[in-house]
Amino acid sequence: MGNWWHERLVRADARADLTRAIGIILAVLVPAFVVEWFARRLLRRALAAQSARRAESSRVAEDEPAESAGSEPPGPDDHTPPASTVDAAARADGTGRPDTSSQGRGHARRNTTLLRRMPRALISLALRVVPLLVFVGVASLTMSLLDEAGTPTEIALESLIDIYVICRLVTIVSRLFFQPDAPQLRLLHISDAWAAFAQRSIARIAIVLGACTAAVEIAGSFGLSDAGHVALLKAVALVGHLMISALILRCRQPVAARIRAAGDERPAFAMIGNALADAWAPVAVFVVMALWFVWALDVHNGYRVLITLGGRSIAVMVGMRIVSIVVFGALARLFQRRDDDRTLVHLHAYRYYPLMRQIVSAVIAVVTVVLLLQTWGVPIFHAFGTGTIGHRLASALITIAIAAVVALLVWEAANIAIERRLQLWTHEGNLVRAARLRTLLPMLRSLLFILIALVVVLTGLSEIGVNIGPLLAGASIFGVALGFGSQKLVQDFITGIFLLMENAMQVGDWVTLAGVSGTVEYLSIRTVRLRAGDGSLYTIPFSSVTTVNNTNRGLGNAAVKVSIAYGQDIDLAIATLKEIGAALRDDPNYKDGILSDFSYWGIDQVDGAMIALAGQIQCKDSARWGVQREFNRRIAVMFGERGIRIANPQRSLVAYDEGSRPVAPENDDGDAAGMPAADTRPAPPTERKPN
Repeated sequence: MGNWWHERLVRADARADLTRAIGIILAVLVPAFVVEWFARRLLRRALAAQSARRAESSRVAEDEPAESAGSEPPGPDDHTPPASTVDAAARADGTGRPDTSSQGRGHARRNTTLLRRMPRALISLALRVVPLLVFVGVASLTMSLLDEAGTPTEIALESLIDIYVICRLVTIVSRLFFQPDAPQLRLLHISDAWAAFAQRSIARIAIVLGACTAAVEIAGSFGLSDAGHVALLKAVALVGHLMISALILRCRQPVAARIRAAGDERPAFAMIGNALADAWAPVAVFVVMALWFVWALDVHNGYRVLITLGGRSIAVMVGMRIVSIVVFGALARLFQRRDDDRTLVHLHAYRYYPLMRQIVSAVIAVVTVVLLLQTWGVPIFHAFGTGTIGHRLASALITIAIAAVVALLVWEAANIAIERRLQLWTHEGNLVRAARLRTLLPMLRSLLFILIALVVVLTGLSEIGVNIGPLLAGASIFGVALGFGSQKLVQDFITGIFLLMENAMQVGDWVTLAGVSGTVEYLSIRTVRLRAGDGSLYTIPFSSVTTVNNTNRGLGNAAVKVSIAYGQDIDLAIATLKEIGAALRDDPNYKDGILSDFSYWGIDQVDGAMIALAGQIQCKDSARWGVQREFNRRIAVMFGERGIRIANPQRSLVAYDEGSRPVAPENDDGDAAGMPAADTRPAPPTERKPN
């Protein structure tokens, strides 16, 4: 190293060659830098427009959380990372734990936000790459004009251009995710302070390593020995690893606080989270420094392999991060709706959004691990080839997953249908039917769940190789035996379900079932209890019910039928009935239960004893008997007042034998007291009510 330095600075011809080479390098790179700067200036307005459009669409189309609230970016000379926003939030509400009441909705909103940011973020990435491509084009053109191919200067220029392109790409890709000056395009959920800190740290590491590597490559192009070149590269690599280790140590406490906060949200992982929070920084520093020692100890192709695999791994993780943003954003857009635009189907589907997020996260994690293993040379895809255990296992898992999804769809479709029916009955005011369906709902859900679970479990057992034939045969035999032994019970159960679902009766109704009439006191899934008029309680199984006669269904007709004797004024009787009906319609005690005026039907019957007049008043079912009884009372009163005699087809005659006739006391004239002497007529007949 010292000999090369002395030779290049002391010898005149070597110093002239070095000066000429530096001049060519400057002549090639300076115009390229200037053109790149102008290209960046020209595209700056387009970049600002992308950020402004994204900010405008954020205000109009979404309600994004303020990611930078409560945290100020560090100053220019502050090398301390910002405090953890999770820890600050926990301290703010005094609970020591962040609020997770609206966690699902927050995840959906954040994922939708990232998906909306993605197109403009990629456009901004392309706009930042364009000046770099201009730089490469101008530098390559100038280099071809000023120098010949294969010279040390040309080799040094190629190395410098490659190093600059790599460093610029690193900063551009990191800016794609952090976007410190355009939070509306940021693809990571971090604060402005964290974004600026991360971007600034990556840029510093890239500049230092790029500048040092460029100097080493220039020296190598102008005769530096291989041993000196390798030693300088190891020194540069050591500087880079030390800078990364220092960055890890500076971020130790904030990252540890975030890990502990994440562990507190899930108590089952609190112990693991605390251990990881304490150990992550030393482990990370150890891994980073171990990579340098692998190269420094001259492990054959060790560092180059590690760098290659590390670069591929970073590419895989960056690609999967973009995929996860797209997938989670699409999933959030599918589930997220405004509060005034949510249907019953969406409310049911939204319950599964956290589960879907976890499943998608697990799938993305598995795919990432598989790709990383494949990148590292592990033949993971061969384990899933045709005829392998992995192939059969994957096929079984896919089949079971499809069965589970279909079962879930059937389950939710049934629940949605039932809840729509409940909403319809509640909206129509049919609260009794809605309450009855709610009573039956747990039983119906249990039956449906058992049926669906049996199908899914048998499908899963069949897919993993269990012979379910004996199980089905045993279940069939047991089912047949149970069916024969409980036919009546099953009939009671099924008939009861249909009668209850069709609202054939409800508690308080007067019904006639199986030849028994009474008031419904209790309804179960198998029996109904009736309280008869004499107080007797009847318990009737639903299997005995073939016809239901229910008098409480909103309409009850008060039947009116009166028989008058021959010779009475029929028109006066009809007018009296209509007058009674009109008076009841106006009576405040009865008018609310009467639906129409008295309807006179005509003379219903004429025979040798009476003339029957018939009619009715249409009433509510609850007022029928009261109106009918009051109508009959008024008939008796008003017919008596108007001299309309009610027909009585039966008469009672009392005849006395000669010896048993009572003798009245005689007066002075020799007649019986109080009676005419010659009156020998029999006593008048006495009327009695018909039996």
